Amino acid sequence: MKIRKEAVILGIVIVVLSLYLIFNKSDRSLYELPELKTIMASKISKMTIDSSEGSIVFIRKAGGWVINEEAYPGDETNIKRVADIVADLTLTTLISESKNYGRYDLDPDHAITIKAWEGDMLLREFDVGKSASGHRHTFVKLVGDYRVYQAGDSFRNKVQEKADMFRNKTVMSFEPERIEQVQVSKKDKQSIFMKEKTSQASSETPVDGGTMEMESAKPLWKNAAGEVVKENKLTKLIGDMSSLKCSAFVYDKQKADFEDPIAMITFKGAEEYTLQIFEQLEKDASEYPAFSSQNDYPFFIPKWQADQVLKALDD
Repeated sequence: MKIRKEAVILGIVIVVLSLYLIFNKSDRSLYELPELKTIMASKISKMTIDSSEGSIVFIRKAGGWVINEEAYPGDETNIKRVADIVADLTLTTLISESKNYGRYDLDPDHAITIKAWEGDMLLREFDVGKSASGHRHTFVKLVGDYRVYQAGDSFRNKVQEKADMFRNKTVMSFEPERIEQVQVSKKDKQSIFMKEKTSQASSETPVDGGTMEMESAKPLWKNAAGEVVKENKLTKLIGDMSSLKCSAFVYDKQKADFEDPIAMITFKGAEEYTLQIFEQLEKDASEYPAFSSQNDYPFFIPKWQADQVLKALDD
């Protein structure tokens, strides 16, 4: 009898505990996470990022992404990261139902709202809060849902940047081997350097009745007087400028606002590429304003890089 009584008590305890686990709403393992619609990043045609600091608009054009109403050319890599965040968004845990959004940086002063469209159809809208402890997850809130969830990745730092971070910062690009002439000017000094291709006889056996096969030798660079110049610094300058990236863009001035460059370099091949460098906007500034013939907007290049170019022109 005693064993049977203990078995009955144990059974009652098990039933009570089971009912507690089933009906206790505070146990987070019992809720159902919202099912997110499957989205393909390649189908996204427009995205916006809104925060207390302003808005950024990305629009996909035939030639790639452009930014804001000015249609600044976008950095495809950085913008693709945002599109992937939208498409790959996954919810892993329900974090809070208390509506205490400030705790998660999801209040109006700190939240970042992301929207994505395919044509006129809104695909997704959600608020991004701070990273969770451990920096492996991000707190998010879906539009129309008051609850706070934990997303399966840490991505706030990828979407809280200013518009400048998403612009294409390649401001000059060409193939160095195609450059045939370099014209430089600094203050009142001007110099022109021209590439002269030479040929030399190969050591192969003569062919075609005694004629020698010819092979191209390393081209020589000469100045306007026809004198051969040391090409190491010249070819380095060409190489450095062949894929020039700026550090940031100038937003409060246009090209027409700049006059009298302190240095100008023109590279000529099948096409012509020009870089102009201007005086620093402030004394001891860490950047020089500049613009190129391949970009519609003035930009900054770091002081160390500008100093290298100016020194190379002196040499």
